[in-house]
Amino acid sequence: MKKSFFVFMGLMLVLLLVFILIFSCSSRRYFSGDFQLVAEGLNFPEGPAYFRDRLVFSNCYGGWIGNMQMNMLDTLISEKDGLVNTNGTVFDGEGNLYICEYGKPAILKYSPEGNLSILSESDQGGKRFNRPNDITISPSGMLYFTDPKSYSRDLHDGRLFRIDPRSGETVWLIEGLQFPNGLCFSPKGDILYVGESVNKNILKIDCRLGILDTLITLPAGNRDPDGMDCDVEGNLYIAYFGGGMIYVVSPQGILLDSLATPGRKPSNVEFGGEDMKTLYVTECETNAVYAIRTNRAGLKKQ
Repeated sequence: MKKSFFVFMGLMLVLLLVFILIFSCSSRRYFSGDFQLVAEGLNFPEGPAYFRDRLVFSNCYGGWIGNMQMNMLDTLISEKDGLVNTNGTVFDGEGNLYICEYGKPAILKYSPEGNLSILSESDQGGKRFNRPNDITISPSGMLYFTDPKSYSRDLHDGRLFRIDPRSGETVWLIEGLQFPNGLCFSPKGDILYVGESVNKNILKIDCRLGILDTLITLPAGNRDPDGMDCDVEGNLYIAYFGGGMIYVVSPQGILLDSLATPGRKPSNVEFGGEDMKTLYVTECETNAVYAIRTNRAGLKKQ
């Protein structure tokens, strides 16, 4: 009996050591190096977007959008230009910046020439938006954005919209979501991923067949899936707000990796850099933007 007990304990110890080894090395599978500080002294940074050699992001409670270029931070747009509270942003291939302005609420367009305008503020039936949260662009150039309302397990009042950036035509696609948040496309553009903050689900929407399914449910608790981005292999990089983690999830819904962030409130992520192997992370506990190198290139949105 004693021999069996010691054999069992020995096996448990081996398994524990293997688990510790895998966990300690996991961040080297998809990430390399350490976090580097990009910008600090912010007020709830969110919605990063990368275009060529520049990174922009919303300073949500500060009322301005930052522009980081050549390691210099400037204000791109501010309350003087009519901003209230912005969140998600995305560039198209021509350098137009599209902005979720939840303070109005509306979707704004900022041209390369510096012209700021309202692209849309209601759906095809004239119903106003709740509070546009995050926005992405499909390979065909169409804009998609989430529009949450209540953060409650008892209410399903979040929506998903599509906008034609040329005409501003806005189409309601899905309703009944539980605080839809971050979203991004797969490399081929056939799958749209959407995070539901309340139930911790990452939804998988097949754009060809119109089928909605749950890809993965992340750990429960006082933490939420927030912004996300995709690498060239189709893996998702998900900011887990309140959990202090970046999760890497495969297109099959398998948790591949996790990485602790400098603060407990990472709000969004965006691939950038010349080789698209720099992951920018906005973080709201330390109120800063960070960058970390990845072992796989991110998916270009233009």
